[in-house]
Amino acid sequence: MSFLVLILVVFMFFYMIRSWNDSKKDIFQKINEIMYTSLTLAFSIYYPIIIYTFGSGYSGFFLNSAIEDFILLGNVFIVGVLMGILLWALSAKVKTIKNPDLLQTQNNYEVFKKNFLEQYSLKNKIRRKIYHTIPFAVVGALVIFFYLFKSYLGDLWINYALFFVVILGSDFALTFIIADLVRLLDFSYMPPKAANLFKEAMTDKEINTFTSTSIMVFGFGPFILFDFPIFLTVLLIAAVADAFASLIGLKFSDKEHFFPNNSKKTIEGYFGGFISTFLCVFFSVFFSWFFGLSTWPLHLTLIIAIILSIVFLSVDLFTTKIKLQDNYLNSLASGFTLIIILTIAGVPIF
Repeated sequence: MSFLVLILVVFMFFYMIRSWNDSKKDIFQKINEIMYTSLTLAFSIYYPIIIYTFGSGYSGFFLNSAIEDFILLGNVFIVGVLMGILLWALSAKVKTIKNPDLLQTQNNYEVFKKNFLEQYSLKNKIRRKIYHTIPFAVVGALVIFFYLFKSYLGDLWINYALFFVVILGSDFALTFIIADLVRLLDFSYMPPKAANLFKEAMTDKEINTFTSTSIMVFGFGPFILFDFPIFLTVLLIAAVADAFASLIGLKFSDKEHFFPNNSKKTIEGYFGGFISTFLCVFFSVFFSWFFGLSTWPLHLTLIIAIILSIVFLSVDLFTTKIKLQDNYLNSLASGFTLIIILTIAGVPIF
């Protein structure tokens, strides 16, 4: 599986080199592309580590060992899905060969861009931010589902739950990366239904670069190797708190309480992000405690909630001037800060 991801990384690197002198891209978009490619490359490295960490020392449910189980599941549900997507793209290419007129209409990227920009509106931004909450819904549902089978899986239940999180997260992120590469390198491979999905997932600033949808997953992905409440806290901040802050900001944008004055971010949005981050930390710890996955004391949780809320606010302010993507900055900043706090407090992080 890691080999397939490395192939995608090569194509991402190829696109970066080919478009490096594109006048439509500023330095921040180029840095974002480097980060997207680096985080995808990192996934190809730590994916085998996830399998070994989750499966080492355990008997398997399907095969002899849990490691063999996870390798099998990864090959079936990740590699299998990627192969299906590639075949879907090839089928679109075959259609353009049989009907070259499609290259002037539905498989023409310039036509796609024109239609997208004409239809792009506030509703697109709102839907996109609502979709950001999906990762927690997936994680929460899988944890609850596998907890119900704890009597069959024993202590391994959470490992299976989290590996299925890896499977679904990988499928989602890698699907968008493949679609990005098709969109940017050769739109003749783009199936019409996939193109319609992009209209829901991308912004007007991402027309000539990678979308940030997939990289949010690889931003909080490495933290799955740490204690569960660490992973869940980082995920909630990156997905839910960020979405809530943006939605509040959009809601009150007509009040024009912008800060800084030349930005599109509102004071209400900053406040919403601070409060939602604070609440996300407490919810994460409570959710983890409920399933026996956290023993963080209340006073430490309060300290963490305050510090991470300040970190979130700092990232929000930072990105008003430095136009880097907060979809990965929030994950990395909150995750590493959390690990430092827990290490100082003497709380296990694994």
